[in-house]
Amino acid sequence: MKSLFGVVALAVSLMGTARADVISFSDSYAPGAASSWSHAFSLSRFDSSLGSLNAVTFNYGLGVTGSFRLENLEAKPVTLLAQAGANLVFYGPVSRSIAAYASASEAVGAFDGVVDYGGASGAQLGPLSATNTGALGVLTGWADLIGAGAFTIDAQAFSAPSARGDGQLAADLVSEMTGWISVSYDYTPAVRHVSEPQSMALVGIGVLGLGALRRRRCLERA
Repeated sequence: MKSLFGVVALAVSLMGTARADVISFSDSYAPGAASSWSHAFSLSRFDSSLGSLNAVTFNYGLGVTGSFRLENLEAKPVTLLAQAGANLVFYGPVSRSIAAYASASEAVGAFDGVVDYGGASGAQLGPLSATNTGALGVLTGWADLIGAGAFTIDAQAFSAPSARGDGQLAADLVSEMTGWISVSYDYTPAVRHVSEPQSMALVGIGVLGLGALRRRRCLERA
């Protein structure tokens, strides 16, 4: 009996079965050293000819790198602290913000009389790097995500580096921010319709399989 079911299942599977699939698109932006930037990320829409859309997920992220040159201006030893930080805001269907921070410190001596970010009273910290990521599932409002071409997601990034010590200091700060985003479409592929001649051929394969199985059983009994 199991063999009979196997033959029938094979014929049915050849006629096509529905399955879930995922297609993704991404974009990124890395302008280099900047205290802030604005960018329109471009992502491809879902091609409805592929099938029926089930779910939409956005994955996004921010990376920040900061380099610091610091000089203690106090007449006493201090600990210099540096923090690289940034915020990235996405608009449109995502409407989310994300932040990333990295920090470091170094103990230095009293001011040596020269602002050269070296010697006994200077320090060079970095590059300090950090990343952060997020995800968002969109359950409604897919109209602008379906069709031909691409849609855009506007974003703004702001760096927030900081440096401090116990008193006055001189600082030279450089920040770089990278943003990225992707969209994933979970969909059920369009059903492949089997023509009538093909359907009959598949049914014939099933019948032939059943006949061969019966003949084999008869031979075994003989």
